[in-house]
Amino acid sequence: MKKSELIAALEGGREKFLDLFSDCDDQQMLIPDADSGWSIKDILAHLTRWEAELVRLLWQVRQGQPPTTLHFSDVSVDEINAHWLGEDRSRSLEQVLQDFHGVRNQTIRRLESFIDNELFNLQQYSWLKGKALWEVVAGDSYEHEAEHAAQIQAILSANPPSVGEVN
Repeated sequence: MKKSELIAALEGGREKFLDLFSDCDDQQMLIPDADSGWSIKDILAHLTRWEAELVRLLWQVRQGQPPTTLHFSDVSVDEINAHWLGEDRSRSLEQVLQDFHGVRNQTIRRLESFIDNELFNLQQYSWLKGKALWEVVAGDSYEHEAEHAAQIQAILSANPPSVGEVN
């Protein structure tokens, strides 16, 4: 893989993910999932938070700083997610959508400053313990979106638009 292919995967993954809920109105975006209690808005805020951590990680790497992002925290992922969910519930759908779109632009902008070897060399960063940086990028962006796609599909299947509703 090359940097250009990674960026294409980021862009293509985002397009595919956005297609899942492109016909949703604001009300559908706020309906909670029966299992998790998370709405599409909550999922988007969650994805944005993790990708923002990725942007911070890429910035720290580019500055030659040791990473201090939540990827390396002693706090559990479940605790982090619960904390963020509590904070993000008070945010408007418009704010969440704006951040969701903006963070991908930041990710791509940060990636532009890396060369292929920095992204794909398994020994480039000792703190990744044998993983390549691109794997972290994929895991906190398009792969993470794919993980939550079924959850969004379940919400939409259980709450389709009303008959005659125009979106």
